[in-house]
Amino acid sequence: MIDLPDRIRGSLLGLAVGDALGMPVEGLDEAEIECRFGRVTEMMAAEEGHFHFGLKAGQYTDDTEETIILAKSMIEAQGFSCDHFSQRLADWGSSWASGLDRGVGLATRSSVEALIAGCSWRETGSPIPTCGSAMRVAPIGLVYHCNLDIVARYADLQSLPTHTSTSSRAGAVAVAAGVALSLQGWKPLATIEKASALAGRVDVEMGARLRMTVDLLEEDEEVARRVLGSSPAAVETVPAAFYYFLKFPPEEAVTCAASGGGDSDSIAAIAGALAGAASGSGWIPERWLSVLEGREMISAVGEALTRLSESLCR
Repeated sequence: MIDLPDRIRGSLLGLAVGDALGMPVEGLDEAEIECRFGRVTEMMAAEEGHFHFGLKAGQYTDDTEETIILAKSMIEAQGFSCDHFSQRLADWGSSWASGLDRGVGLATRSSVEALIAGCSWRETGSPIPTCGSAMRVAPIGLVYHCNLDIVARYADLQSLPTHTSTSSRAGAVAVAAGVALSLQGWKPLATIEKASALAGRVDVEMGARLRMTVDLLEEDEEVARRVLGSSPAAVETVPAAFYYFLKFPPEEAVTCAASGGGDSDSIAAIAGALAGAASGSGWIPERWLSVLEGREMISAVGEALTRLSESLCR
């Protein structure tokens, strides 16, 4: 029997610890990370001069913030509503003036500012093909895991207020589907096959790059990193996260993702969400959880998502 509450909690916590682990090295290249820190296995504060300076060990970035915003919106609306979610994004954006911006990307920033100004979410999305809508989409897959058509449709829809490019939308579909299938107990290789097919309906290149991750499992990690890339572009971030999920056991998948350079927090966050949906929360080291910001809040959100999922999937 699948322990649904633990897998949902594990997915959210896995995402948050991956985000927090990759936070202090985001934007650095793999060689620089190796030289200065070695393999990233411990929570660290962002150093002075880094754009996340001020965030302490165990604190997360906008990746987890947006995931929790989406999850709480779904809980409040008793399901996904793009109108409700967009209003919550605007509310969140209004807090940036208080110095609470944790590395929001250009596409999300410009879109949320337009939402604050009163524009409809149907008009605010940016064509910049980054991974902002993929890194936050896990709650869609967790709640609607019983129906992949709904997962794909809502994953695509939640992208539109901020990211309208086909690659961003396809990346969101892939991650949501991957989380849903992992939650159901699908094997990783079957998960990537189905997720790539669903993503490929939205963007052919994304589907192809996701399928390529299977071939790269036979290559050295360094070769795979070079082929897949690690920039914030969705066509690099999302396949890279799936690669780590497929290649390594959960804890190692997250540490490798955090150590790979580039958009390390997003890649590790997505890998953690997939690992948690597949394996629950037992793999997450206590040394990470003990310093994780909002640990209890995230667990409580997971419990509420479980109840919502059980009611909608009945």
